[in-house]
Formats: sequence, C-alpha cells, structure tokens
Amino acid sequence: MKKWTFFGLMVILIFSVVFATENIEEDYEYYIDENYDYSLGYNEGDIIGDDTVYENALMKGVVVEAGEVYNYKSPFSDLITPVQDVKVKIRDEKMKDKVLDIQYSLAVYEDDVIVTKPLKTGNKVYVYANFENGEMVGEASIAYVDKQGAIIWLSLIYAALILLIGRMKGLKALVSLIITVVAFFAFTIPQIFAGANALGVTILTAIVVTILTLIIISGFNKKTLAAIIGTTAGIVLAGILAIVFGNTMRLTGVDEDSYMLTTAEIDTVFNFENIMFAGIIIGALGACMDVGMSLASAMYELKQENPEITKGRLFKAGMNIGKDMMGTMTNTLILAYIGSSTCSILLFMGFKFQLFEILNQERIGEQILRSLAGSIGLVCTIPLTALVCSVLYNGKMKKENDYGRE
Repeated sequence: MKKWTFFGLMVILIFSVVFATENIEEDYEYYIDENYDYSLGYNEGDIIGDDTVYENALMKGVVVEAGEVYNYKSPFSDLITPVQDVKVKIRDEKMKDKVLDIQYSLAVYEDDVIVTKPLKTGNKVYVYANFENGEMVGEASIAYVDKQGAIIWLSLIYAALILLIGRMKGLKALVSLIITVVAFFAFTIPQIFAGANALGVTILTAIVVTILTLIIISGFNKKTLAAIIGTTAGIVLAGILAIVFGNTMRLTGVDEDSYMLTTAEIDTVFNFENIMFAGIIIGALGACMDVGMSLASAMYELKQENPEITKGRLFKAGMNIGKDMMGTMTNTLILAYIGSSTCSILLFMGFKFQLFEILNQERIGEQILRSLAGSIGLVCTIPLTALVCSVLYNGKMKKENDYGRE
C-alpha cells in the first residue's frame, strides 16, 4: 500500500511540475499587445490615414555578444547614463534567429545612482519592439532579464533536498506545498481581483489549506484533527487581532503597490485594508501549522508511550514542549518582517527620522502589526493545540493507522 501511495504522489508531483513549467513557457513565448501602442500613443485599429497595422511584441532572446559598459550622454538633456551595447539573437518565430543591436541601459531609474548588473554572453532576455505591417520599426529594447531558469533550478534543488531527506514525508510535503500554492494563486488571488471580500476568501482558503495539508502529511486521525483545530483557532485569533489593532492604528493598507493598482485599467474597487488583513493571515499560516502539527505529534507520541497519563499531566507536558518551541518560533515572523523592512528602516535613518516618526509611518506600522498579530496567533496556537490534544487523547487509545508513518 505504501509503495502505491508513494507512486501516486510522485506522479502528481511530476505532473504538477511539468504543467507549471509548460504554462510559464506559454505565458512568455510571444506576446502581442493588441489594444494599445505605448510608444506611438494610439490604439490599434485607429484610422491613421492608411491601412497600416501596428503591433507591440515581447520576444525571447539570448545575448550573443556583450560590450563594455560606458557612459552615454543624452542629446536632449545633460543626463549621463551607464549603458552597454549588446547583440541579442531572437528565439521567437516572429524574428527567429535574427540578431539585433541593442543599447542596454544599466540605470534602474533616470539617474545613474542605482545601476543593475551588466549583461554577459549567454544571458537570456526579453526584447520589446514595435512592428509596422510585420516589419520592426524604431529601436528594440531589453524589457527583462530572464530569471525563470534560475528560479526553476532553485525550486528543483529545494524539491530534491526535501525528497532526499524526508523521503515519503518529504514527498507529501511537496504535494501539500503545490496544493497550497495552487489554492492561493488559482482561487484566492483571482477572487480578490474580481472584487470578493479579501478577508473572507483568505480565511476560507487558509482553513481548507490547513485541513488538506495536515491530512496529506499525517493522515486522518486524532493527531491531525487536534493540529487542524489548534492551527485554525490561532489563525482566526491572529486575524481578529489584526482587524482590531489595525483599526485602532488607523492603518489603510495603502502603499506604492496598492497605489499602482488603482491606476490599472480595471473595474474592480479594492479594499486595501482587507487585503492587508488577508496578507497577515497568509503570512502567519505556515508558522501556525508548523507549531500545531509539531505539538500534536509530540503529544501523540507521549500518549502512545504512556497510555495511563492523565489529561492534566498530558496538557502540562504539551505546554512544556510548546514553551521550548515558542523560544525559537516567536522569532520566525518577527525576523521575516524585519528582513522585508530593512531598506525602509535604512531610508528613515538616512533622513534622520526620530523613533516616534519611524513608528508612525504607515508601512512600518503595517509591518509591526503583521509581525505581532501573526506571532500572537502563533503563540496562542500552543495552548489551544495542547488543550485539544489533552481532550482528544484522553482515555485509552489504540494505535491508530498513522498514514505514511515510517
């Protein structure tokens, strides 16, 4: 039975990886913007005075020759920009194998204070060009440097290490990870984008993901049920705290990304405050599941080794185990959010903001709320899970079929 289960999960994993890879390739194979010409400033289909057909294209290419970096002075201003002359061989069918000479700007913004890395021969890129009646007009430019290959390789290394170290358990972890990613990107995000209540949709997804993940990892038994109840309660508590203190702090959830979203040509009106609360729940979900499952598993083993242990002693033992976990897990979310806010903190220090000014910044207040509300939910998962375990494990327990146990 174990072999068939392992085989089935492996087939699902391989199919999912292949499906994801193929879809990534399709998304970037060839793109035509049929509605708007950004460089010439008119909509396709507009009558320009003739029957000319205009297109914009984003094509794959590979750098076959990369020159040295030099400073280029604009003929229209005093702006000096670091650039690099490169030759790019197009890989898409529209200009298959054609080599384009492109001037690649290394400046991230208009000035040259922040520059990106120079291109090297062999680098894969995406080239943006305008077409008139099927022929390229004007100069092509490099829109993106391809990062897809590195991401895939890093993902494969991650998956291989999980399988190598975890074997069957590792395979189940990968399957649950794929389900989690698919759930959020195929259901939650599209629903929010369509105008659904971000908080409600996220809570629903978090509960479903928790149930599926823990059942896949540990099977359907009392241990899993205890972890599901404890994790769900911790997540809901984190969400309630986020809402209460988010309103108290008068946070809006508005930042540069949300502002840019308002400029997009879409009909949806977003509630950025709810989106912020939803993000807090998503950020805390993994850590709460980790604590809930680990504690439920430890208390399950304790009960199996000492069937006569009382409910009170089992709860106390669970709390002692949880306290040791708390010592390290409380750092998890705090450090994650500190890491994501490092540049913002340095920015405020650079402008010599005082501490009260930093704490009252919208983005800093949001990160503090994220880290503390999530961490409180994580900490509360411990006594909640311990309590549920002490009740579910009470009395005599026969050895359950621990699905996938090695």
